[in-house]
Amino acid sequence: MDLHEGEAVLHLENVCRVFDAFTVPNSLNPLHPLGLVSAFLKSLRIEWKGITKKTSFSNGTTFKGDFVENSATIAVTVMTPETKPPFTPTPENGFQFVADPASTVSNFAQIGHESNGALFS
Repeated sequence: MDLHEGEAVLHLENVCRVFDAFTVPNSLNPLHPLGLVSAFLKSLRIEWKGITKKTSFSNGTTFKGDFVENSATIAVTVMTPETKPPFTPTPENGFQFVADPASTVSNFAQIGHESNGALFS
């Protein structure tokens, strides 16, 4: 991360599984009636670039930070496996979702350095 240039990169590959609950109401239900299917986060790359605005903040006692507002591009590939009951009501084919970084752009993003709690000085 280079805060002075407004640049940072987050790149992950094959590192975690996320749970797909299929519907928003199902994801809010603590019982998850349709079950949970583990989706595989194959890759994630977020690149922050540019400087729209610089901000510094401190409450004087427990938090301070320097932040840069900019934009970010996001490339992500997520896959889900095939499923069978009881995880889904009927057998389902797995799928793959791929976000194109050329069209997946956030017009607001923020990176920064902060100090808080025991690290505040």
